[in-house]
Amino acid sequence: MQGSIHSVSFLLLLLGTFILASPMPTQKPTVPSTSKSTTPINKMYSLSSHQMMNTTNDDTNPKSSTSSAAAKSTGTSTACSPEVQALASGINSNIADQRNEQKAVTAVGKALQQSPFNASMFDAAQSSLMTFVQKGIQIRQNNQKIAPAGNAAIPGLATVAMAQQEELNLTMSLTASNVASSNATVAKLKTDFAGGIVQNMKNLAAATKGCKMPSTTT
Repeated sequence: MQGSIHSVSFLLLLLGTFILASPMPTQKPTVPSTSKSTTPINKMYSLSSHQMMNTTNDDTNPKSSTSSAAAKSTGTSTACSPEVQALASGINSNIADQRNEQKAVTAVGKALQQSPFNASMFDAAQSSLMTFVQKGIQIRQNNQKIAPAGNAAIPGLATVAMAQQEELNLTMSLTASNVASSNATVAKLKTDFAGGIVQNMKNLAAATKGCKMPSTTT
C-alpha cells in the first residue's frame, strides 16, 4: 500500500515537471488595422483650414464658386439710377478732358524749347491748353450740379474744383518772356493733371459705389 502511494506521487511529480517544461502559447496583441494614412489632408498638401473648407465646398456644391465669382465681378446686381449714370458719364468726360490737358501742356513745353523761340507757336499752344482747362472746369461744375444728394463722389468733386482753380492760375501765368519760369509751370501742370485724373478715377468709383453701371459693350 505504501509502495503504491510512492508510485503515484512519483508520477504526479513527473507530470508537473513536464507541464512546466512545455512552452506556453503566446497570444499576439491585437492592433487595429489602418488601411489609410491618418495624416490630415490639409497637412499633406500644405492647405490652411480655410482653403480646405473651400475645397470641400467646391466638391459638394460646384455652383457656389461660380456664383461667388460673378458677385465679385459685378459688386451688386442693382442698376445705377439715371442720375448716377449721368454723373458717371460727366466724370468720364472730365477725365477725357484732363488727358487732352496733358497733351496740350506737353505742346506748350515743346514750344518753350524752340530755338529760335516761336512766339506764335507758344501762343497757340497756351491758348489750346486754356481751352481745355476752362472746359474741364465747366464739366466739373455741371457734375457738381447733377450729383445726387449724398452721393459719395461729392467731396472728391470739391477737391477737383480746388485743383482746377490752381491749374487755371498756372496756365494764365505762362509767359514767353520768362522761359525758365514757364518751364517750371509746365512741369507743375503735368503733375497736377496726372493727379487730377487719379482723383476723378476715385470720384467715378465713389459715384457708382453700390450699384451696377450698364455694359458699354455690344
